[in-house]
Amino acid sequence: MTTTKKTTKMISTTNDAARASEYPRREEPMRTTIRRGLRIRVATALAVAAACALAAPAAFAAGEIRAGSITNSPPMISYASDGTTLQGAIVDLAAAMGKEMGTPIVFESIPFKGLLPAMEAKRIDITFTLMNDTPEREKVIDFVDFFDLGTMLLVRKGNPDHVESLETACGKTVSTVQGSTQVQLVDEMNAKCKAAGKPPIENLQYAQPSDARLQVQNGRVAAFLGNSPVMVYLAKTADDGKLFDVVEGHEYQPVPLGIGVAKSNVELRDRLKKALDTLIANGSYRAILAKHGVEGGAVKSATINGGANLKL
Repeated sequence: MTTTKKTTKMISTTNDAARASEYPRREEPMRTTIRRGLRIRVATALAVAAACALAAPAAFAAGEIRAGSITNSPPMISYASDGTTLQGAIVDLAAAMGKEMGTPIVFESIPFKGLLPAMEAKRIDITFTLMNDTPEREKVIDFVDFFDLGTMLLVRKGNPDHVESLETACGKTVSTVQGSTQVQLVDEMNAKCKAAGKPPIENLQYAQPSDARLQVQNGRVAAFLGNSPVMVYLAKTADDGKLFDVVEGHEYQPVPLGIGVAKSNVELRDRLKKALDTLIANGSYRAILAKHGVEGGAVKSATINGGANLKL
């Protein structure tokens, strides 16, 4: 926009100079006044355009909100059988919130560990994925909490390694997702294993949840520590329920799930909260969760930074 205006101004000035010789010299003061007026108007227009550019978030200028997400965690978010269409509770929530705001939310698939760096680099505007709202993460970004969940253990069908709880996993091998709160959970459990004189848990960390749970399937690890709705879904649906079980009666780290927003983008954060509260109030929110069988994690209202006082 700025380059175009400068070019137009140069053309106008050049044309004025070419015609100057056609007029008597006594008209030069008037022409100088006209040129000054043109310069003032162009400068004013440029200043207004620059101010508008600074005031408007990049996402709104582009007509969309860019959301980073891991994309292989059904029933929350995953690709359909065509390999290109995203589906799940998060996807449907994003569509409904985007419609409410008048600005669509579009997804970009990013490994979990790369989500915060992508936001810092302004590659994305928000994270809309299975990211727990924790005090540590709140130091970097704000959260609009939209779901409550915990951690459960996914094991092979029949639980051949006899993982009855995390406390019984000392000396066994488990898998987690890099950068997840489950890594911290294993570290805390290892301190207890050591205090009890037991061997530690070996934790194999993977960039993608699908790789982490594949280790359970092929018998390399005894359990995968993941978010409860995903673990329950996999136990029910993978190979018609023949591959996995979840360890019932043990759910760890109850924590809110949040949409991550840059601390500098308060306007976007508040718009997301308002849209989510509207969906909660009119019943659309719970209907979306029920559609995907995860209504047990429903929240009563959208909360900003609800994980501030968590003790993980």
